[in-house]
This record gives sequence, structure tokens and C-alpha cells, in this order.
Amino acid sequence: MSQRVNPSGEGPEGEEPKDTGRQPSAYPTHPQDPWGSPRKKRRDRARASAKWLVGLLLVGVIAFGLWPRHHSPTPLNAAPAGTAAPWTAAATKADASRSASASPTPTFTNKDDQYFTGSPALNWADNEAGFVLPKAAAVNGVGSGYIAEGYQELEKLMEAGGLDATVLDGGSVSDFTKLLDPSSGTARKLNSWLAQPSYEHDPVQLVTRFNPATTRLVGHTVKVNGSMSAAAGSQGHTALLTADYVFVYVVSPVSNPSDTERVIVHRTLQIEAVNPNYYNYVAGEAWVYSYAVSKANIQCYRYDGYVDPAFGDSAQPNQTGTVDAYATGNQLTASPQPSSGSSSTQGACQAVNGT
Repeated sequence: MSQRVNPSGEGPEGEEPKDTGRQPSAYPTHPQDPWGSPRKKRRDRARASAKWLVGLLLVGVIAFGLWPRHHSPTPLNAAPAGTAAPWTAAATKADASRSASASPTPTFTNKDDQYFTGSPALNWADNEAGFVLPKAAAVNGVGSGYIAEGYQELEKLMEAGGLDATVLDGGSVSDFTKLLDPSSGTARKLNSWLAQPSYEHDPVQLVTRFNPATTRLVGHTVKVNGSMSAAAGSQGHTALLTADYVFVYVVSPVSNPSDTERVIVHRTLQIEAVNPNYYNYVAGEAWVYSYAVSKANIQCYRYDGYVDPAFGDSAQPNQTGTVDAYATGNQLTASPQPSSGSSSTQGACQAVNGT
């Protein structure tokens, strides 16, 4: 499990984003800002005071999932179709034959639930059904309508980063980046990380990707559990919307499709919502403010741009104690895990107590 946090609350890469270019037809009638100008503020103004303090510091803990292997019937349809929904019908004749030979336990309404037997995620919602948007209310001068739009943007980002079959299968991340405000720089940063992944530049911090050369996605179901919330931003007329969700995937090695394991990804993503009378704003383009990710049952010390399941990884934890892999909670505000014995390029490896 890996906990990687971008705590800065700043524009990506420490850059000052450009204005989005969206201007009102007339200046709003609200009081003038401290500079005596009725013009709308730049989107990055609320973050400026924090930049000198935190820069690009990334901190994290990687926890190794010392879980038992889960041997189960042959996967049903283990190849994503490359559509917005994971693992939609695109099975080959061979897949269909294997699917017919598999005999899921009759008590499961969803045949994929066989893969979650013994897991706390068994009774969690499936795929997009795991996202239930809270009732929107005005926050810090940002109207309820803009908060509601922000929740919808946040849901789309979480779905694209955690459920999109093309992304999960190691393909294009355009379904995620097209949802971002181009001026924020987040899309540019993600694409640069994909080109040269490393511990500090790991695309898995924003999207979940498996290597199709080594890992096969099993079934049609990802279990999802979590919540969204809103809080006042650091300046007036801004709000921070936070999504905190745990995703549970079933995977197998390409070389042995009958040997399935569960991989858990806990993702916290925070975007900014603003009052467009005071800040530049484009509907449907999310401004990512901060993020954190944890992974469980993965290989320790590997940063190749993918979520790499353990599959018998022999690397040993370098941290004492255990972590609850299924626990939700805002990772941006949680106390950091101990980091003794780890390095800035290797990370820390810790056992988990979930399956």
C-alpha cells in the first residue's frame, strides 16, 4: 500500500497558472478587492502564500500487502473493452468458453462477488454505484449550484481515474485529463510523469493503471466505498471539495489467469470550487488542488508508472506495525505513517491487516 501525498494546495509544479480567459460580460457589482479593482481574481491567488513553504515536497508511505493468495474459478471476462465502463462485453471465444466452465456460487447475485469472499468489500457498491453525491449547500460565498457542479466534476474525475477501462488497462489517460482545467498544469504534469515515471513522478498518484503485459483485470466489478465533502477555501468565495474513496480490484498474472488477488487503492482527491463573480471559472474543467493515494497488496519499491500487484513479491517491509487497507479517511489531513528506514527514492514498506 502506498501513501503518496501532495499537501501543498498549490498549482502543479509550483507554476502560476494562467487565467482561463473566461471574462464576464460586465464586471460584477460586488465590493472592490484589496487592490481597488473589481476584476475577478486569478485562480491561484488563494494558494500563493503557501508556495514558498511547501514547494514540491512529496511525502509518502508504501505498505506491502502480506495477504494470502486467493485462488478462485477461472476469470469470467478478464480483458477491459477500453470503454468508459470497466470490462464491458468484449470477450473472445476462448474467454466465453472459460466463462461457461466457471461455476460461481449460486448465492451471489453478482457473479463477480465470488472474488470478494472474505473481504470487507464484499458488500460494497459496484463501480459507479459507489459514488453517492452529498446534498450541495453554499460554502464560503460559493453558491450551492457551483458546489453541486463541483461534486459532479469530482465524481467524473474519480471514475476516470479509478474505473475507466482504458486507463486501468495501461492505456491513454485522456478520459481523465480532458476533465481538467488546462491552465492548472495538472494534465501536463501527468503526461510528463507517464513518459518518465519515478518515485517522485508517479502517475499512479492521480490515476490507477495496471501493466497489461503482466497483469490481467478479472471480472466486471470494482468495489467502491467512500464519501465526498465540502469545506471553506483559504480565501473568500472559494471552497475545497474532497473525495475520499477506496477501490478494490481483482487481478491475476497474465501467465496464470486462475490465480487471482485483490489490490486496494485508497484515493483522496481535492478540487477547488469558486464563485465565478470573483474568480475565472469554466464549467466542466476541474482545478485539482491536492491529492493522496495509498495502495495495498502491491510490490514494494517499484515505480514504473503502474500499480504492480504483489504476485509473490519477495520484498520485505521496512516498517513495523500494520495498516488497515480498507479504512477510509481523508489522507490529506491524516497523521503521516512512520517513515524510519525509508529513503526519498525508495519509500517505506509496511504490512497490512486486510484481505
